[in-house]
Amino acid sequence: MVLDPRDLHFSILFSAERHLARIVHPLHTITDFCKLIRRTNDGLKRCENSDKTAFRVACEKKKPYIYECHAGLVDGVIPVLLGDNPVTFVMFGQFLFEPPNEEKFNEVWRKVEDLKIPYDELREAYFSLPVFPREYVWCMAEGIFEILREISLQIMYLLFPQEKEREGVTEVEQWFTQQERQMLHFLNKERDLLSLFHWASGGTVKENLEKVLINEMEQGEGVFWERRSRVWGLITTLLSHLRRFRASSQIDFLELTYQYVTMLRYCENIEEFKEILSRIVNDLVAIRGELSYKTSIVERVKEYILRNLNKEGLCLREVAKRMRFSPYYLAHLFKSVEGISLGRYIRNTRIARAKELLRSTGLPVAKIAEEVGFKDTTHFCHVFKRATGMSPSQYRSKT
Repeated sequence: MVLDPRDLHFSILFSAERHLARIVHPLHTITDFCKLIRRTNDGLKRCENSDKTAFRVACEKKKPYIYECHAGLVDGVIPVLLGDNPVTFVMFGQFLFEPPNEEKFNEVWRKVEDLKIPYDELREAYFSLPVFPREYVWCMAEGIFEILREISLQIMYLLFPQEKEREGVTEVEQWFTQQERQMLHFLNKERDLLSLFHWASGGTVKENLEKVLINEMEQGEGVFWERRSRVWGLITTLLSHLRRFRASSQIDFLELTYQYVTMLRYCENIEEFKEILSRIVNDLVAIRGELSYKTSIVERVKEYILRNLNKEGLCLREVAKRMRFSPYYLAHLFKSVEGISLGRYIRNTRIARAKELLRSTGLPVAKIAEEVGFKDTTHFCHVFKRATGMSPSQYRSKT
């Protein structure tokens, strides 16, 4: 699925404290579906009331608010805070979390039927609405909120400085000096890392990248979320570099970025963040690395699968966690080398091992099922027959 952020239909609404202005600046045109709704006076009023309710909730919560509008579409509001006061709102919406179908459209039609909109026109417009994954939207909204929060904090420093002198230097001057030092420090890190990406070996890149990112989290200046933002900036710089030089034509870098945001979103402390960073570093090095490096990773994955074949929970997510890669990248890497998905490889390996045990031992079928990771014997027999065309007992008797 190709995700185009323009289909989120961003707008900016200006407010004066809690009194909402009626001037909305659209960054992109509205969808045909919303045009049909707003073409009627009642429909327009419902849209405005739905938005106003959302603004009030966002003001009270002081964080992004994503909701279903009166007509069944997904909308969202991101408050921009100056201190504790919302001064602006970033709005987005006019999309769905799940692909449209007839049942869902009928639910929408019942909500707006009284607006007397032509049924066929509305149906066509509904089935043309963009679709975005729920996690993608939440990560995007929270990412924008954090960026805007950092900007607003810097504005507060400028607008409301404490003029108390500290050895002849005001806090404003101290703040500018600190920001300049941090920026120069970070630009030097980016430059050094990009240079390593050009010429260094995979091991050297991995060692330096992991060291820089983790040191920034442990020893960098600012609160946790500020350090997390700076580290994320380094990661996106490297992703942009890899995309620009076509390091891997099979990777959807937008999807990979979304996966990383999802992984990092729930990190509440440095230890969790370090664990996720280690997996991201492995991804970046492998994307940049030579085929032989990728092949060695796949061989280690296959060895791990063989050693843990009796574990019922053996799956892509579990293997990726043990190998310290993101599930998204490991799935792409494995398929690019082996030609089949990792999940199918696990199933094939289980069946192959079951065949071997059926031929060479007298173990009961139930025991063999456990040996290859199936706690339910009936399910094992079903999977085995689907793969071989015969039951385990039939296979044993023929061999």
